[in-house]
Amino acid sequence: MQTDLEQLWADCLLAEKFWGRTLSGLTAITYREKGEPAFLDTWFQTLRSHQNVHYIDGLKKLGISDDEPPAVKACKYHYLTNQIGGLNMEYIEESPKKCWIRYLAPMWTYSGIALLAMPAHTRRTMSRAWHPRNGEMMGCDRLQYVRTKTIMEGDPYDEGYWIEHDRPLASEETLLFKIEIRTPEFDPDNAPKLDPEVWPAERVYKARPKFGGGYVNRIITVLLSKFGLDSTCYIIGQTMRCLAIQYIHELKDDQRIEGTDVHAVADIFAGILRACRQDYSVERVSPTRSRIVLNSYKPFDWEIPDKIRDELFEFQRMGARILNGRLKVSRSFAPDYGPIETEVWDFEDSGRWLW
Repeated sequence: MQTDLEQLWADCLLAEKFWGRTLSGLTAITYREKGEPAFLDTWFQTLRSHQNVHYIDGLKKLGISDDEPPAVKACKYHYLTNQIGGLNMEYIEESPKKCWIRYLAPMWTYSGIALLAMPAHTRRTMSRAWHPRNGEMMGCDRLQYVRTKTIMEGDPYDEGYWIEHDRPLASEETLLFKIEIRTPEFDPDNAPKLDPEVWPAERVYKARPKFGGGYVNRIITVLLSKFGLDSTCYIIGQTMRCLAIQYIHELKDDQRIEGTDVHAVADIFAGILRACRQDYSVERVSPTRSRIVLNSYKPFDWEIPDKIRDELFEFQRMGARILNGRLKVSRSFAPDYGPIETEVWDFEDSGRWLW
């Protein structure tokens, strides 16, 4: 029997997979439908707006002291926060004024063969969006980020370092791309670690899904501002259908759910809701009908249009169709269950093949 902590870890991994692949899918469909410049700008705006909200607050939450040198503070932030998010990282503090960071494969965003298909400049764009701006946000005009390796261009990992200069830098000097073949070796014993009293396992497990969920929230706001409601809904709908086609069996297996009857299918989606820490309930209406009542809509911290919510539900529609072609699946708002935002998902076995 799983302990509460074991179940929390299993939920953490499930939510991380769901949110992470949703983010990856949204950017991939944007690339497919809108082209490379729009794709790269979407990444840039998503990361920049996310940094505006989370960077300074994140330094405090991670226990990074204000007294630390700026290069070390920036490096520790990226090392620790991305580890919480599930990325494989390396950290080398060469000196108080020069600190290295590496993002190792497999990539969190584009795992598998997708790494080979996405534009090579994706990771450079990510560097432009966030890394050189850390100095500005910390009030240090002497901090520069130097990018030395890029995984999507055939290097073994994404690598760079922050270096504090002895003079103020112009804005165009805060980022430099510079090839360096031989770079320092990582020693895990000398890498920073979270304070276990402040960050016990339970807190880390709960924080990890928020990493991907926060980016899903952010990218949809960016897509809306760039492309408007109709185009954004098309991108979302295509993403959620394709994700269900690719991953619904894997997500079912992750939860060790047996069978594909109406109640098992509802349990699969309920398990994802539990992992994403939603407020929901499951009702066994009859032997052929199951219902999920959803009272929260994480990771969104704003009232998203119903048209977007309906496109996000394409994941449930397509996933249920793949698992059991006899199921009718629908969503509706039901004030009888609570506020107007409450969604009701109905799963019903029609007793016949529908497709």
